[in-house]
Order: sequence, then C-alpha cells, then structure tokens
Amino acid sequence: MEKAARIAEPSDGTRERPQEIGSFTFDDVHREGDLVYFKLGDHSGVDPYGYVWSPKRRPIDDAEDAVASSFEHVQGHWYRWSDSY
Repeated sequence: MEKAARIAEPSDGTRERPQEIGSFTFDDVHREGDLVYFKLGDHSGVDPYGYVWSPKRRPIDDAEDAVASSFEHVQGHWYRWSDSY
C-alpha cells in the first residue's frame, strides 16, 4: 500500500476508481496535498471512510466540505479516517 501511496495522483473530484492492492479492494485511492486517501466505502451512502497515508505529519480536520473528519493513528504513517457530513 505504501508503494501505491507514493505514486498516487491528485483527485480531480469527478470520479472514483476501484483499485485492487494486494488482497484489498478500495473504492478510490487519491492524493490530496501530502495525504493519500484509501477509501473503503461510506456509511449511509454519504460518509466516506478508510485509511490515510501521511508521511509528513499527523492529519488534521481541515476539510471545507465535511462536517467533521477524524483520524486515528494505526502505525507508522498510517491512520484510520472517516468523514461525517
């Protein structure tokens, strides 16, 4: 997954592309600044969740379009992530 994170491209916001990485299938993998999001799904068709790779810093809730973003450290540069709209 880290190899995929290093080559991920920025999101253009127009589509989600399922991607298989090892034995995992993600709804979308995209870069936003220095963070790479690995989306697993969403709750009730709205609230996305998954993992974030953040090699430079702990992610913070700075999304303008979400009511709340939460990040929970897993290990190394990896965090569990979810947004609530």
